Amino acid sequence: MAPKPKETGGSTTTTQPPVGPAAPTTTVPISADTQALLQAISNSGLAFGLNNGTKTLGLSGVGQIDASGRLIKYTGPTKVIGGQEVRPQYFQGDEQDIATWDTETISSYQAKLAAGGYFSGSSYQPGIVRKSTIDAYQRLLEDANMSFITSEQALERSKKVPYSGTGGSGLSKYQMTSSMDLQSVFDKVSQSVVGRTLDQQELDKLVKTYQNVQVAGQKSQAGVVEQAPTAQVFAQKKIETNNQDEADAYQFTQYAQVLERMLGG
Repeated sequence: MAPKPKETGGSTTTTQPPVGPAAPTTTVPISADTQALLQAISNSGLAFGLNNGTKTLGLSGVGQIDASGRLIKYTGPTKVIGGQEVRPQYFQGDEQDIATWDTETISSYQAKLAAGGYFSGSSYQPGIVRKSTIDAYQRLLEDANMSFITSEQALERSKKVPYSGTGGSGLSKYQMTSSMDLQSVFDKVSQSVVGRTLDQQELDKLVKTYQNVQVAGQKSQAGVVEQAPTAQVFAQKKIETNNQDEADAYQFTQYAQVLERMLGG
């Protein structure tokens, strides 16, 4: 029931042939000032009846969306996944869609949002959409955008790795690094250790393990907080251990390339 990803594409206009005598063919050159004005209008999207830009939920991007809801232009962060450039899918205003669903669907989705930690400690009345429900739904869409996945994928992921942007799923009293920040760190470490990014299953497992380490440290005896290792140190050790052969092969390749450059190869 989440908002459908905005379709991209240009607009086409069909012009009917003129009726009556042909218009004079004399062309008056457009002045430089007029050309600049027309270009500014085109760049702003006004020539296509667009708004001035709709903010991307959870990210710094901006999308220009026409009256039919189609995304004409997007400017902002993207991510390459499987060789394809992926952009975020949800924009400001999409969080209001949940209010248009039927009562039974709303109630079912509220339960899923709560189980995934998206209510962040707030309460809700089943089947009734108030601010807490819209806020929870917005957190889901933001979470999906920040991971460049669909909201349904984010909701499914939250079953294993609850949303932790503001603390949720009964863990609000503990401080945990957000899953998005951890995934970003783990991806960079993986690139340096094995020369590739981790797949989503590997990322989810590492995120959950690290967040559990953070929480365990804060639950330590006598109220003493045990400092968890940094995400970089944790990832370096775990990725090397879990992919030892791959890590050794990649490091050997790196050494060989350095040696070749030193020898002028």
